[in-house]
Amino acid sequence: MLLQLVRGLSTVPHILSLPSHPSLANEISQRLGYKISHIPNGSFSNAETKVAVPIQHKEKPVIIQSPHKDINTHLMELLLTVQACKQLSSTPVTAVLPCFPYARSDKSESRNLPIGAKLICKLLEAAGTDEVITVELHSSQTEGFFNIPVSNIQTTQLLADYIISTNSEDKTVLVAPDAGAMKKVTAISELTELPFALIHKERASDGTISRMTLVGDVRGRNAVIVDDMADTCGTVIKAADLLVNNGACGVEAVMTHGILSGAAIERINNSSSISSFTVTNTLPQCVDQCSKLRVLDVSKLIGSEIRNRCYDSSLVET
Repeated sequence: MLLQLVRGLSTVPHILSLPSHPSLANEISQRLGYKISHIPNGSFSNAETKVAVPIQHKEKPVIIQSPHKDINTHLMELLLTVQACKQLSSTPVTAVLPCFPYARSDKSESRNLPIGAKLICKLLEAAGTDEVITVELHSSQTEGFFNIPVSNIQTTQLLADYIISTNSEDKTVLVAPDAGAMKKVTAISELTELPFALIHKERASDGTISRMTLVGDVRGRNAVIVDDMADTCGTVIKAADLLVNNGACGVEAVMTHGILSGAAIERINNSSSISSFTVTNTLPQCVDQCSKLRVLDVSKLIGSEIRNRCYDSSLVET
C-alpha cells in the first residue's frame, strides 16, 4: 500500500482569522509559520453580514473563530466564510472553534426546547465544513451530532500542570462545583494525585440554587475549584464562600473557557473568598479589568492539531 501526496507542496495552509479572536489566531500562525489573513467585520446597509475571502485555489483554508458576545454575528461570519472557501478552493476546509457556541444546549430539557449545539453542527456541515477543531466541548455527546471529523482537544494536562506548579501538593484539594464537573476533576486528580471534594447543589422550582452542600474535607487546605467553563460566576462565588466557611485556607478557580459574561468580572473583583481566577485563552480576556485573572495559552494545543490535520488531508491511500 502506497501513500501518494496528491497536492504536494503546492497545497499551503492559509489561516483565516475572523474578528472574534485575532490575538489567538496570530499566536497559532506564529507557532506554525502559516500564512494568515485577518478578515474584518463587514455588513451591508440592511445589517446582513458581508465577508470577502482572500483564498487561492490550492490553499487549504483554516478558519479560526471563537464566537462570544455577538455570538450570532460571529456564527454567520464563520458560515459565510466556509461557503466562500468551498467555492474558491479545492482543498478541505477546517473550522477552528476554540470555544464552541451553544455548547450547553446539548440536550432538550423539554419538548418545546431546541438542541442548539446540534443545530450549529448541522449548519457547519451545510456550509461545507470538512472538519472541525474545538477545545473541550461541554459534553462529549456533541461530537455525535457531527457527520464530519471533529477533534475535541482536552486541556486536562495543561490545567493539571498549572495547578501543580502553583500549589503545594500536601495542602491542596480539588473541588468540583457540581456533579457535572466531577469527570474533569477526577481526571486532574489522577494526574496530580491530589484529593478532591464535591459540592452538591439543590435547586428550587424556579431553577435557582436553594442549597449547596460540601462533600469532602477542605479544612486547612487551599481549595481549587475546577470546571470546563465560567460564565456569570454566581455559582463559583457561592461555592468559594462555602469552602471558606468550611475551613479552606484559600480558594482559587481554574477553568477552561472564561466566558465571564454579565457581572462576572465585578463578582470576581468583589469576592473576598477567591484569590485568583485562571482561565485559558479560548476566548479573549480583559486582564486589565481584573487583577485576579490569569490566562493560560492553548495556542500550542490547537496549533499541533491544525498541523496534524493539514498533513493528514494532503495524503490519500492508493
